[in-house]
Order: sequence, then C-alpha cells, then structure tokens
Amino acid sequence: MKNITKLTISLVVYRPNLKQLEETLNSLIASLEYASVTYHIYIFDNTPSQEQSVVDESYISHYFETDNFTYSRADNNVGFGVAHNRSLSVTSEFHLIINPDLVIERKAILNAICFMSEHERCGLITPFATWENGVVQRLCKQYPSVLVLLLRGFAPSLIKKPFSVLLDEYEMVGLINHNEVYWNPPMVSGCFMFFRTAIWQKCRGFDKRYFLYFEDFDLSIRTKKFCDIAYVPSVKVVHHGGYAARKGLKHILLFFRSMLLFFKIHNWRWF
Repeated sequence: MKNITKLTISLVVYRPNLKQLEETLNSLIASLEYASVTYHIYIFDNTPSQEQSVVDESYISHYFETDNFTYSRADNNVGFGVAHNRSLSVTSEFHLIINPDLVIERKAILNAICFMSEHERCGLITPFATWENGVVQRLCKQYPSVLVLLLRGFAPSLIKKPFSVLLDEYEMVGLINHNEVYWNPPMVSGCFMFFRTAIWQKCRGFDKRYFLYFEDFDLSIRTKKFCDIAYVPSVKVVHHGGYAARKGLKHILLFFRSMLLFFKIHNWRWF
C-alpha cells in the first residue's frame, strides 16, 4: 500500500510581493525540514493570464523539488477561497493553508503535527501570530457586530478610543495569551490554518460565494460542527497582512460585499 503524504500545503498568490513571498517560502522550507515530514505544496496563481506573473514553475523550482510541488494558474482571479479549494482532493493526513505574506517559525509545523497527534478531536489549529514589529496579532475573534467591524477596519484612533473595551473583547484580549492553549474560539483568521485533511474535506473548503474577506470566519464557524479548534501558542508565525482600508477602494468594496454576505448567512449583530 502506498504511503500517504503526511502534509499538503496550499498557497494562493496574486501579484505577490516577491520579498514577502521569498520569506514565506524560505521559512516554510526550514519548518518542513525541521519537522522531517513528507509533503506536497500546491501553488495557485490568481494573477490574470493577460499579465506577466513574477511566479511560475521555474521560480518555484528554485525552492522545491519537482515532485514536491504543483503550480497552476487561472485565466482570471477566481478569488482566495475558490483557489484554495482546488486542493480539496488531496490525499494527506494534514493540510496547511498559508498566505504569501507569512513567516513561519522553524518549529511551527512539527509542533502542530505533534499537537494534532495528541488531540484526536482537534481538526484545526490557529497559531500565535505577531506583526513584523513584534506586536501580537490576534487571530482568534469573538463573533463580530457591524459596529466592531467598521470601527476596527476604518475608524481613526481617536474614534476607536472610547470603544477600546469593545474592540478588546472582540479580539479576546483577556482570554487568550502566548502561554496557554485555548479551545474553540468562535472564529479564527485564515493566514495560517492547519487542518486535519479529513476535516478540511468534510467542510468542503471555503464557501465559493466569498471572493475575498470573511471566508476564513465562515469556514471556522462551519469547522466547529465537526471537530474542536485549538489556538496553540507553540505554533508561531509572523504575518505582514494589512487592513482592507489600507489597500484602496476595490478592497473596501470587497470587504463590505463579503461582510454583508457573512451576516446574511449567519446572524446579524449590529452593536
């Protein structure tokens, strides 16, 4: 019987920042080597076909052996979740979803595998994350209200200040720390999602109705129907991601479209 691949990884790029992508790939390789795990990475390029992409098979082959990666490119940008869903047919024990603006700590993958192996009910791990400057980035969230999302994403600091307690509650500041495992946060962000592959497939991946934003929150809510989710602080990453408001009008419109869809599918909460 053929041995099952221990870990598959899916990475979606769209007009990537090459410096950040190089950091992501180098840190991923170092973490894979430390874990000494059999793996296959699927890289999906959403850069429109009429544009020249900085990423191709030749570029990826500088990082991975040919047998260890699959590169594919869509004619058009199909969206974050739909691209990742192309990995739903993988055969592996664990499946890792990562962003191309992530630095993965050397022991992260091994720690994730060990934790999953020790906790059979755990189907999804979310990591301890920081920004590049070392400030904690809180990936675990309470179920949001419209007010919280608008404040957090778009309000200046002066407006946010009177709502600091509300915003801290949303980011679970008093509940989650860098020392203790936390079980079943209401929602988790999607820059690094370490799945038991059977759970990833049982959830049928991301909801294709989301083009960008909120697909990770939606998926984590659905994941809890099948398993436990764990915040595991020994799994560490640095994430360079930013807010939609900093990325221009197109991203703001995508954010609002996905926010409305999220509340329509789940429950509206205004305040």
